[in-house]
Amino acid sequence: MKDVIRNLIEESQKFLFKRAKIDDKIGLEAAKFAVRDIPEYNGTFEKSNSPLIQWIEEATKYGNSETENLLKTLQPALPYLPWKYNYEPRPDMPDLGDQMGWGEILGPEAPYHDDNFCFGFTLLGKDTFYPAHYHPATELYVVLSGHAIWMLDEVPQLRGPGEFILHPSNHIHSMQTENEPMLALYTWSGKDVKTLSKYV
Repeated sequence: MKDVIRNLIEESQKFLFKRAKIDDKIGLEAAKFAVRDIPEYNGTFEKSNSPLIQWIEEATKYGNSETENLLKTLQPALPYLPWKYNYEPRPDMPDLGDQMGWGEILGPEAPYHDDNFCFGFTLLGKDTFYPAHYHPATELYVVLSGHAIWMLDEVPQLRGPGEFILHPSNHIHSMQTENEPMLALYTWSGKDVKTLSKYV
């Protein structure tokens, strides 16, 4: 599995490198990972027992020609990513952790340890609302499969495969899927990538 994950990292960097050639805010953010030196592997990737596993088979079916190669590289790794959901429980949405989460490959608590940068994948099941939240880190997403309505600073936009979304530090954002699960690559950067997200 170590070789599968390493290949996934390399393919993800190549994917972002294409976008990094465009000199804008998203391109600059993509470049932070595209040319990043990856630290030595110091963790484990074991088969996950997360409830999110229920969505894995379907989660790669809604890509496009732009994302299909990365999805093929990602597919065998999906069951072994360290899927988690670490928000404080919400009494109004007690089962949210069964419907959404992220598998972090690079970061302060990830198998590839990095105190200053995060990289991984976010998965939302069908008909799932990821409530409004914020965090100090600057966040870059690229949708790989599926569609969702993304809300940033109260402006909604339907986003699909191949689209990049940039969330500046502490800006409020949310996502809503409908009849497809959504799978996206994400990065976190900035002075503070350790402080967790908080719901509004």
